[in-house]
Amino acid sequence: MQHFLTRLLEPKTNGPQIAILLTSILKVKISASTLTREIEQHPDYPSLLSISDVLNNFGVENIGIRLEKSKVAEVPVPFITQIKGLRSSEKLFTVVNAIDNIHIHFFDPETHKWSKLLKEDFIKRTSGVAMMVEVGDNAGESDYQTIIRKEYRKVVIQMLNIFCIPVLLLLSVVVSLFKYGGYMLLPAVFTGFTLVGAIAGVLLLWYEFDQYNPILQQICSAGKKINCSAILQSTASKIAGISWSSIGFSYFVGTLLLLLFGGLNTPAILFITAWMAMGASPYVIFSVYYQWRIAKQWCILCLVVQGVLISQLSIVLAGNWQNLSDLSALESGFIISCLTAFLIPLLVTNSVLPAMKKAKESNYHYTELQKLKHNAQIFGALLQKQKVLSETPTGLGISLGNVNGTYKLIKVCNPYCGPCAKAHLPVEELLQGNPEVHIQILFTATSEEWDFKAPPVRHLLAIAEKNDEQVVKNALGDWYLAEKRDYETFAAKYPMNGELKRQDEKVDAMTNWCLKTGIDFTPTFFVSVRSEDSEKDQYFQLPDIYSVKDLKYFFSV
Repeated sequence: MQHFLTRLLEPKTNGPQIAILLTSILKVKISASTLTREIEQHPDYPSLLSISDVLNNFGVENIGIRLEKSKVAEVPVPFITQIKGLRSSEKLFTVVNAIDNIHIHFFDPETHKWSKLLKEDFIKRTSGVAMMVEVGDNAGESDYQTIIRKEYRKVVIQMLNIFCIPVLLLLSVVVSLFKYGGYMLLPAVFTGFTLVGAIAGVLLLWYEFDQYNPILQQICSAGKKINCSAILQSTASKIAGISWSSIGFSYFVGTLLLLLFGGLNTPAILFITAWMAMGASPYVIFSVYYQWRIAKQWCILCLVVQGVLISQLSIVLAGNWQNLSDLSALESGFIISCLTAFLIPLLVTNSVLPAMKKAKESNYHYTELQKLKHNAQIFGALLQKQKVLSETPTGLGISLGNVNGTYKLIKVCNPYCGPCAKAHLPVEELLQGNPEVHIQILFTATSEEWDFKAPPVRHLLAIAEKNDEQVVKNALGDWYLAEKRDYETFAAKYPMNGELKRQDEKVDAMTNWCLKTGIDFTPTFFVSVRSEDSEKDQYFQLPDIYSVKDLKYFFSV
């Protein structure tokens, strides 16, 4: 059930879904939300390159190869490849997780289930492109546990919201059956059917919001004559500008609210629900006739709704609920309460659904803008319009990575700066698994005694003086990633014997450089661009619309 709801509420497109499955098989700790976001915002999405680059960024080394189709079965598992869909001619990514003498075991991207095919049948459908993978030593997401906890909390809240009313209804039915016995059997069955109708109503509304959802596509494309879209997007799908899906959802939810808060055994409630059920019954004839004779296509969810309406009417007539009371005997306050129960879902639906559609559209545009932003040509054009360094800080600060690397970054920071601390992990991730990156870290401290920034800066420079890069990385992590940046605690972990006194000259040199350069805030980043006619690196300030996290799209091996 949770898997079904997850796929409904947060569907994954083909590329991210396959990447998530692959990392799960490899037991690499990368959250689904991170993989989805990074792949969909990649400038080459939805290509195999987008998956490859993102996996590389997280330490999963890979290589894409094109080979004869017959050779695909010889690639070491697990690997990603493309296969032609059966429902369409589109090529979809898949993960192959096992190969035996007869079959190839793979994830079917159309049914969203693990499946197997005879080797010769799979080879006919494959494109001949494969991506082999190998897990690096430091593969994974640095803040994986934090993100997973957030995802777990989100899922728990979603489940509570979804199951709140069904659980309350179940309790109400059980209590009523226990208290009143067989008399409550028909109301209990009526409530069950109404709940089924409400669920169908939710799915119909969700189809209006996201008709390409894979779960809904499976439900609504189960046969040649089954086509929900033909019905739900037809001219007959609305009345007075309001969709029948909204009306149906409001009818079922309103009925549930009446039963839940008015009582399953209250004659006046059963009387109202009876007349509502009889009033809704003509819609069954209209809907079935329209699907059968006019559209000549069937909507599974619509048919479920018609089945529920017929079942409700049968229960009402069997229980003779329409005669349990008299309309003139009902108090005006009760009638207003009943109208409110039906109007609230209708008003909420017609307010929330357009807002959800706008939010989805905004998210789509945001993703497209991110892809544009991460285009290397656009980045390069914007970069060269930024402030250029007139004096390169050669030999200053802390040096990490390959001094002769292709990609060079200068980070100017403050040891007590919050944003500088947040930028530390992305900077560290740029170095991981990328031998072509060089990072130079400078500080805005002075050597004056009154400057509280000076002690940690001297200490970090003294550690760097020993030329042990791993120790320097550890020290930077211990300082910036600490919950509270306390110098005394840090100094106790990295003891020194007079080395701190030798650092003032280096601190002064950094101070002078910062003054000449005009550093106005921290962290400030400068990125090198090597011109074609010169071997000299030229540094430009990172444009405001970019953060250090974005550099992984441009610092590729």
